[in-house]
Amino acid sequence: MKDWKPYRLGDFLERQYDSISVDSLIKYKRITIKTKGQGIELRDEVEGIDIGTKNQFRAKHNQFLLSKIDAMNGAFGIVPAECDGGIITGNFWTYDLNEEIIDREYLRLLCIKQEFTKFSLAASEGTTNRKYLRENKFLNLSISLPPITEQHRIISKIESVKKRVEEVKKLREGQEKELANFHYSYFKNLIDEFGLSSLGEGIELCNDFIKIDDEVTYSLCRVQTKTLGIVLREKKTGFEIKTKKQQVCKAGEFLVAEMDARFGGYGIVPDELDGAIVSSHYFLYSFKEEKLNKKYLEYFSRTNWFFEQVVAKGSTNYAAIRPKQVLNYQIPLPPIEAQNKIVSILDKLNFVKINHIEINEELSQLIPALLDKAFKGEL
Repeated sequence: MKDWKPYRLGDFLERQYDSISVDSLIKYKRITIKTKGQGIELRDEVEGIDIGTKNQFRAKHNQFLLSKIDAMNGAFGIVPAECDGGIITGNFWTYDLNEEIIDREYLRLLCIKQEFTKFSLAASEGTTNRKYLRENKFLNLSISLPPITEQHRIISKIESVKKRVEEVKKLREGQEKELANFHYSYFKNLIDEFGLSSLGEGIELCNDFIKIDDEVTYSLCRVQTKTLGIVLREKKTGFEIKTKKQQVCKAGEFLVAEMDARFGGYGIVPDELDGAIVSSHYFLYSFKEEKLNKKYLEYFSRTNWFFEQVVAKGSTNYAAIRPKQVLNYQIPLPPIEAQNKIVSILDKLNFVKINHIEINEELSQLIPALLDKAFKGEL
């Protein structure tokens, strides 16, 4: 960082005041600024007659725009082309850039990294809930910047990596679509070959209710929607649990949420939640293991065939699922030996999917890590 120089923010940010009076007969673009450095986008286009505040300001393409109220939450960014000429109230400030000192793309990267969040916090005054940015204080804050040529090199490096990350993500998305298509065709072939049977042939409703003891600590389950499975909600003492009649879950049972089933609120109870409890608004089913492999059901329950049956059973005004309805859901039911082989195949495919998720998480952390190195002069 030996060639980096300290600058005041005011050295490269020049406040602009392009004020207008809103004409009731003209249509105007309105701009919204996302928090956490996520940028600026077009909110809507409305007739002037529908705009309450008639004294507004125009923002121009490539200006730096921030919210004096929410800057401390990362509400700032570079105005994109589609927002050129958009209007803002006096709570938003626009600045032209001195691009001999800072490249606008470099400034955009600073926004993404939320460097300006730190500046905004340092330059805000007021009570906890009503802090406002003080412009003079803000513009007098200092930042170290590399020479323009070095900024260009950093921008080029980051953009190159971003391009490769996007290419990998697109490749992963294509592979995931292929996996989804495989699941679809796989279960369609099973339906064609074995027909459909009632789910009740492979599971039965449990009634494992217990009386809650005030002195005992219990684990409470939460059923995630979108077929994301069963997780621990919280732990409570019996004294803290108002409803004293609860159900006990056993690992491997099929758990269905009365109200959230239509949103994919069902799944297999994992081993770590064996003995956890749920209220009577959840239904538990044990498996007839000679008839139905629990993982086979878990995979099939993630298909559209299964999901559409769940949605169809709820009424319009009270879309709850009843316990016996679940037993009537239709499912292809090949012999248990065939189910076991199918599960083995789908487990391997699921491993690929999990691997994709882990890689995507690593990729999402790559750009922030590079930005961190860039602004420390280590890239």
